[in-house]
Amino acid sequence: MEPELAIGLPAVGAVITALLHPRPRAALVAGAVLGAAGIAAVLLAAPGLVSDQLGVSLSLSAMSRALLLAAAASLALIVAFPPPRADRSLLLTWGLAGIAGMAAIAAAPNLDDVILLTLAIALLHAAMGGRRPLAARLRAPALAVALLGAGLVFARLDGSQILARFAAIGLVAGLAAALGTLPYIHEFDPEELTATSPIAWIAFLGPILALAVITRAHELIPTAGAIFAAMLIGLGLLNVLWGGLASWLTEKGTSAWHYSFMADWGLALCAFGVLLVDGQAAAVLLLYGIVLSRLPLYLWSRQSMRESIQTDRPINLLAAAMLAGAAPFAGFAARLFLLRGATQLYWPLALVIGIGLLLWLPPSLRLGRSLGAPRGRQALGVGIALALSVAIGLYPQPILSLAGL
Repeated sequence: MEPELAIGLPAVGAVITALLHPRPRAALVAGAVLGAAGIAAVLLAAPGLVSDQLGVSLSLSAMSRALLLAAAASLALIVAFPPPRADRSLLLTWGLAGIAGMAAIAAAPNLDDVILLTLAIALLHAAMGGRRPLAARLRAPALAVALLGAGLVFARLDGSQILARFAAIGLVAGLAAALGTLPYIHEFDPEELTATSPIAWIAFLGPILALAVITRAHELIPTAGAIFAAMLIGLGLLNVLWGGLASWLTEKGTSAWHYSFMADWGLALCAFGVLLVDGQAAAVLLLYGIVLSRLPLYLWSRQSMRESIQTDRPINLLAAAMLAGAAPFAGFAARLFLLRGATQLYWPLALVIGIGLLLWLPPSLRLGRSLGAPRGRQALGVGIALALSVAIGLYPQPILSLAGL
């Protein structure tokens, strides 16, 4: 099936859902049907098959398809089992718009188009409004686009190895600014709606954008591939250590969640920097964990954090174990792949990563307690998220095969 459908159907679904917002049930049905059709187009699209029906060569890689399916599953989970007081049709509207943008980024033929699409999405996201001023909402995405553009310019210049290294620096810095990791942490307002907050970048749009930038960077600067990978690992280790410590020591629960996303991204960047099959497998599983586990749990915990409710029930301990990457959850399999790949690459790297992983336990227990005592639909949603993580942790190969690994 053509990649154009994977972009167009969710986009149309977002528009129709927005138009039908005064009739929530009709909006949910229309959005669900068109969104499901778009995801079917993603699933049926042959990896690497190029289509130019719109005059632009579009194709979806196997890994992009896998991450788009994870984002769709996360959206379905959140809409079916929404957080308290959430507007389900509004969640679906912006979720479908995000998936359409992600599909466009994934299918873009080159980094030029990826940067332009990122800018367009940033402008639309800023136009949604929110508690932060417009300049604050645009600052990080604009910086990301500028740095990625600078990296692209250096990559296109014919010259010495030094220019390729400058290109690598620009691309890594631009990616960090887009994701909101160190040293470009996004301004975060805990009372802001999730759809308009930086969480949309770090936990929903981020995985596809990171994959698009990293894969195209290796094609643009093959002579500096090792340097680019080393920068990813260095940036990743910095975020693992900083995110883990900050999530543990910060006083605010919402800030702890924000830093925990940064720590997860640190591991994912390390995995992308390990240019072995095990490293790429770890990256896929870690990104699945961000989108399909950490993001839904964060949304479900927001109300209990507002009410300062913390509990130590079994479901909270299970959620903490999942967030910490304990067996048998998906994070454990991801960490095994990462440590094995790092050992093959350079064993002291595995030692440093292993030490960083020890920082996960205290903040994960804290985040698990912040979930409160979920009831009704929310409890069912948490149970499904836990079950999905266990299934992926015990049998990761179907996901890895879907990603072409």
